[in-house]
Amino acid sequence: MDILAESKSTVVHNVTKRLREVILDGTLKKGERLIQEEWADKLQVSRMPIREALAQLQMEGLVELVPHKGAVVTPITKENVEEIYQIRSMLEGLAVEKSLPFLTEDDKQKLHDILVQMESLNLTDQTNEEYIRLNAEFHQILLSGCPWPRLRKMVENLGISPIAPNLLIDYYLETQREHRVIYEAALRGDPAELRAAVEYHILHTKNNLIDCMESIKKHT
Repeated sequence: MDILAESKSTVVHNVTKRLREVILDGTLKKGERLIQEEWADKLQVSRMPIREALAQLQMEGLVELVPHKGAVVTPITKENVEEIYQIRSMLEGLAVEKSLPFLTEDDKQKLHDILVQMESLNLTDQTNEEYIRLNAEFHQILLSGCPWPRLRKMVENLGISPIAPNLLIDYYLETQREHRVIYEAALRGDPAELRAAVEYHILHTKNNLIDCMESIKKHT
């Protein structure tokens, strides 16, 4: 990445982080407009990084871009996180338990290769996108053998909270330890063990995410 591109990326990252904070800490309330010109002045940047930040925050579910109105705040609450992750732990745990007997040796090799790639990443703001991609692929392979299409669809619709990877960088090492436990359970071929490992991982991620959200409220 050249210096100019890196500088632009850093500005967008910092703007996104600041806007995310003022939504999560309650400075901006649900339904409130986030006006580009005002925040460009406050953060002393052009409107371009504000626009890019809003696009990212829309993906994370923190704003909705409404025609003729602009960006409207749609904050994620602790209750939202509790609901999504509790449901996902039950559904994805069941899905991987059903999936494991149908995973091939090639699938398990892919899990290993992805795990090694994730563990080798020196996680920074720039490599976080690669980590998010690998993480999604890891979970997708675990689910790929599930013979119940409705269950797979329900898990896919819940997805992985888009906000989580950007808040949980500091938890990277413990997350990777959990991924390795999941992989080793898959390698041993024990569906119940795999289900338990996946459920633990998802619920632990939920707790870490809530802690991060609460920390932002306390320190801003």
